[in-house]
Amino acid sequence: MIGGVQTAVAAIVIFLLLVVFHEFGHFYVAKRVGIFVREFAVGFGPKLFSRRWGETVYSVRALPLGGFVNMAGEGPEDYGLESGKSIAVRLDGAGQVEAFGDPRAVGQADFVGRLVSGPSRDDYSLRIEGEDGTRRYALGPGAVLHAEGGAIPLAPYDRQFMGKPVWARAATIFAGPLMNFVLAAVIFAVYFTIAGVPSGPDVAKVLPDSPAIRAGIQPGDHIAAVNGEPVNSWDQLVKTVQSRPDQRVVLDVVRGNQHLQVTVTPEIRGGVGVIGISPVLVHNPLASIGLGIKQTWDISVQIVQAFGRMITGTLAPEVAGPVGIVAMIGEQTREGLMNLLTLTALLSINLGIINLLPIPALDGSRLVFLLVEAVRGRPVDPQKESMVHLVGFALLMVIVVLVTYKDVTRLF
Repeated sequence: MIGGVQTAVAAIVIFLLLVVFHEFGHFYVAKRVGIFVREFAVGFGPKLFSRRWGETVYSVRALPLGGFVNMAGEGPEDYGLESGKSIAVRLDGAGQVEAFGDPRAVGQADFVGRLVSGPSRDDYSLRIEGEDGTRRYALGPGAVLHAEGGAIPLAPYDRQFMGKPVWARAATIFAGPLMNFVLAAVIFAVYFTIAGVPSGPDVAKVLPDSPAIRAGIQPGDHIAAVNGEPVNSWDQLVKTVQSRPDQRVVLDVVRGNQHLQVTVTPEIRGGVGVIGISPVLVHNPLASIGLGIKQTWDISVQIVQAFGRMITGTLAPEVAGPVGIVAMIGEQTREGLMNLLTLTALLSINLGIINLLPIPALDGSRLVFLLVEAVRGRPVDPQKESMVHLVGFALLMVIVVLVTYKDVTRLF
């Protein structure tokens, strides 16, 4: 029972972390390029808490399984503003519209009449017909429409997503997956800070019955070169040794004031050469940051290469859905915090890479549409693009259901 609760809590925290970081990337860059962000939400469903800071509402919702960013003009918006419809207007101190819409929802209205025309790309105003003729009202910067779906803050076209240049929209979209890579690098940096990073090609331990101990290598030895080639880091030493399985190598060893040459033959383990030594570890946050970035890059390259092999048919696809991921989280939770950190970083990298694939409904597909727009000089019809994303989302949901079914049958 306790294990199940731990797994559930760990899964919720991890899913929230991955998605909220992703959405924060979209949110931050959208703000930087001047896009009007209506809401930044943690979770889905009914609001449990919300507060407005500046022009954006920040909310916590009931289902803690992700989050979203609501940007003005991100997709086709239909406010239900029909000509001839009865509409009420409330003005601010500068004489601009601060609220308008259904007369029953707009309190203390300054004017009620029939809508002639609503805000457009080129004219951010209302034209309303009353008993004394038609009036024009400019919408204020915080104008709110009270419609059937609730209160909707509006923004002029130059503050909307579609009103920004291609580079700004592309940066806003790309920032989501980018933040998943940043999160992975941060997690790996924390991991290495806790676990320690190699201080250099210095030996801390020598495994019993290993090539190293048979060759006479001792704890405290500093390995300066392999086959006459200087090594300056533990990583360089490992790569050099791994590339020479079953081959005699000569190590230049510094032991106190002595300079020795030791011959050792790496054993083959997992297809690479090993000699059975471990490094001296230091807990250095600054070194851990660089190592975290490098680890994120290396794993990203490996995942992309694996995708390539799956596409060419040289690697059998291994896919896990939500159920399979939760099962993995449960296993790593039982193994301890360090394993859970590693899994979270791996999931974040996978999420970043998958979102960059040109699959409809994902960020990669949206970037492709922006590339097409940049090449042809005009955007794809928003209605057609939305339809592509809708169909893509439906297909993704079908795939998720199928993968989930496979996960369940595999587990039970």
